[in-house]
Amino acid sequence: MKIKEFIGIDISKLKFDVRIHSNQSATEFENNNAGFAKMINWVVKHTSCKKEEMLFALEHTGIYSLPISIYLSEKSCQFVLLPGLEIKRSLGIQRGKDDKIDAKRIAEYAYQKKDKITPSILPCKNILRIRRLLAQRERLVKQRAGYLKDNKENKHYLKRCENTVLFNIVDMDIG
Repeated sequence: MKIKEFIGIDISKLKFDVRIHSNQSATEFENNNAGFAKMINWVVKHTSCKKEEMLFALEHTGIYSLPISIYLSEKSCQFVLLPGLEIKRSLGIQRGKDDKIDAKRIAEYAYQKKDKITPSILPCKNILRIRRLLAQRERLVKQRAGYLKDNKENKHYLKRCENTVLFNIVDMDIG
């Protein structure tokens, strides 16, 4: 089915702003399942399109965009996760930054790229969980490497007798 309506969503930790491209209606919702349900009802009420003819476009913000992506997927709504840098570059130099303006820009971007955008499909829950675990592991490995480097430098530049507590911590097995 052809997409007739583009909805831009700027999502943050606690809330998200929504802008309907065709009539420029805009509002804000809480970033939770109740807010997602209200958003779909609001969009349906403020457009003449069926849910199947809409494309919800949002910036890929990792953990903040995951719950709404899962919700939209479960409700069989078409959505696309867009890289923030791609949106920013496509619009050129822009002045002003707020969530309402960003939702408008996301909706405009999706409309402009309508022939090239394909709706996102979330991987299964197990794949999502594995990805989260791998991302956490990567962060921990980086932190550990930094910690070990700092400890090595401390040992090299500081006197052991003046830093016994520090070196006792350093000498603990972390690995």
